Amino acid sequence: MEYKKLSVSTYQDAFYIKFIEAVIIALVVLTPLAFYPYCIPVFAPVKALIFEVLVVIGLMFWGIKNISQERLIFVRSPMDFPILSFMAICAFSLLWSDSPFISLKELPFFLAGPLLYFIVINNIYNERQINCVLNVIIIIASLLGIYGIFQYNGIDFAFWKGNIARSQVFGLFGNVNYFAEYLIVPLPLVISLFFACRKKAHKIVFLIGILAMGGSLILTFTRGSYLAVGISLIFMFILYLVSRGKSFFKEHKKIFILILAFIILVTFLFALPNPLNKPGTIISKIKSRISVAQFTQGSSLKRRIAIWKFTALMIKDYPILGSGLGTFKYNSLNYQAKFFDHGQNRSLYPHGFADKAHNEYLQLGAEIGIIGLGIFLWLIISYFSYGLKLLRKIRDDGSGYKQGAIIGLMGAVVAVLVDGIFGFPLHLPATIVLFWLALGFTIAVGLKDEVNAQEINMTRGNSNEKQRKEKSEKGDKRRLERNNDNENNISRFKPLLYICIVILTIFLCVTVARPFMARTYWYYANGEIKKENWNKAIKIYEEALKWDPYLGQAYYDIGKILQNKGIYNLAFEYLEKAAKYVDHPDLPRDFALIYLKKDQLDKAVIKLKQAISYQHDKKSMLPLYSELGNTYLRLQKDKPAEIAFKNALKIEPDFVNAHYGLAGAYLQQNQENEALEELQKVIELAPDSKEANYARNIMQNIAQEKLKAPPTETGIP
Repeated sequence: MEYKKLSVSTYQDAFYIKFIEAVIIALVVLTPLAFYPYCIPVFAPVKALIFEVLVVIGLMFWGIKNISQERLIFVRSPMDFPILSFMAICAFSLLWSDSPFISLKELPFFLAGPLLYFIVINNIYNERQINCVLNVIIIIASLLGIYGIFQYNGIDFAFWKGNIARSQVFGLFGNVNYFAEYLIVPLPLVISLFFACRKKAHKIVFLIGILAMGGSLILTFTRGSYLAVGISLIFMFILYLVSRGKSFFKEHKKIFILILAFIILVTFLFALPNPLNKPGTIISKIKSRISVAQFTQGSSLKRRIAIWKFTALMIKDYPILGSGLGTFKYNSLNYQAKFFDHGQNRSLYPHGFADKAHNEYLQLGAEIGIIGLGIFLWLIISYFSYGLKLLRKIRDDGSGYKQGAIIGLMGAVVAVLVDGIFGFPLHLPATIVLFWLALGFTIAVGLKDEVNAQEINMTRGNSNEKQRKEKSEKGDKRRLERNNDNENNISRFKPLLYICIVILTIFLCVTVARPFMARTYWYYANGEIKKENWNKAIKIYEEALKWDPYLGQAYYDIGKILQNKGIYNLAFEYLEKAAKYVDHPDLPRDFALIYLKKDQLDKAVIKLKQAISYQHDKKSMLPLYSELGNTYLRLQKDKPAEIAFKNALKIEPDFVNAHYGLAGAYLQQNQENEALEELQKVIELAPDSKEANYARNIMQNIAQEKLKAPPTETGIP
């Protein structure tokens, strides 16, 4: 009877594990391949949706497996505590977040990766499963690599042929950098497996993958990804040397000779003038991208430095716990404005609207504080500590392919971590799937080896076990009776538990799908805006808000339409709602205009100042400075008005409105001579303008007032 029960249990385990394995394969296939070109320019939302939904489905099968076994089985691993701590700090950040609803929307994405890790280590038991998934990853990445090469040569689908040069090599990611940050994960893996495998047929397949992925990565001209793969290769080379020593060179002597010859050839092509590195060729483009001068003087690095510096201001204000998960994009404009207000920063660094810090470590520090960043680093250190120990064990048993897989997985993790210094790979769905799978597979291999070692020890100690078994038979019988009672109780509720877990899965899938549906409606509403179908656009925006009540951009767009229609009170309500969930660059200016319409001048002044600080260049500040000066005049704050107009003239000395407003500020302060100079300037700059006509009238009135004034006594008879 015991044998039959064990057999059924094993069959049920295998049945549900097959489903979980299918979910993991679906993740590595669908996440990079899925796209929805009619949603937004990049395809990240649909990839994030698939990632989150499939992880939820994987959790469902894991839960059903546990219910069918009538016991909860949780495999312990050395990374459990760091990962659970990371999940906890992400979840608890909602309590102190600047915008809890923004953090709530971001939370499923950050929890999905760690949950995927636990799904892997609790359900992936053998090397066949791991090898199957790794092979699928390599096949998909190779196909995308080939597709990227086609894109560079202009062979692509017609509906997204608008991009040119490096921007056209984006695979199915909608963005060249997103594509490159995906390729950096499977590329180290396939390189490591190429050196580890001994069958020529497998080597040829892996070589094709290397050429496809590597060629496509080169054509993205993404410097951060070049650096990530380069450091990853050095890391893997060191691990191979430590693990295999001189035998590594002996086994691959011919390959290393070819690699050395290739390096010499590439150096020759880059260093010496030749037809292949003429302007416009691939080699010349790579040279320009990786040149130190172009890198240090280009706007890309300066822009990143500016982002890093104002991110440091965020960390300074929220050092311990951060401002809340996902709130970087909510706070970035405000802190960028503070940064540009210091010294010559605005003239030194390019302006932009950054929703990512382009440095994962700084962004984690800003959002979940030094504690959260410390937990993440603890997680990474724990992984490499375990991985290196595992590598030593595998080296001892002489398993070459397994060793290559572990080194490749660790190299993939290194590539992501290095790329995280200049990019945001931990925010990209296809990359984050492979990152957490790499962590999970490494630990799963180690746990399997530990289980095998325990089984050997148990076999050797059978004789002692028999003696102990005789002594504890009575106690075992009592425990068995209690376990049978518990199992009978669980069996009664099995159908109900199955129903509950399926309902919960459906609920969670719909919940994580809601933001994507809202974004889709929002996109179609934007199309109606272009056609000037304002009322239809509002209806579609409202549909979007039914799916996602926290979509700040939809509130803003409705508010903007109503503002343009002159429905200011209702527009103000929508803009207020938008401000809770998004910090739009034009939002302060829109608030200021409505406050001016409602004669709430003090509030208008505050928003005008904020709007000025949000502008991307000084030229766009001119009308706002002019409006600020006029508002101060209405408040009878003449000196601040004078300063506002002078600030405008520092940017554009011939700005007529500023000269005219400054004249008014001087008149209010009884500085007639200065006022006359400014009025004369208005007439000279724009003699036919209405401001010039007003200036002539004012000057004429001043002259008449002087004539009417009684002569001053001089004391001469």
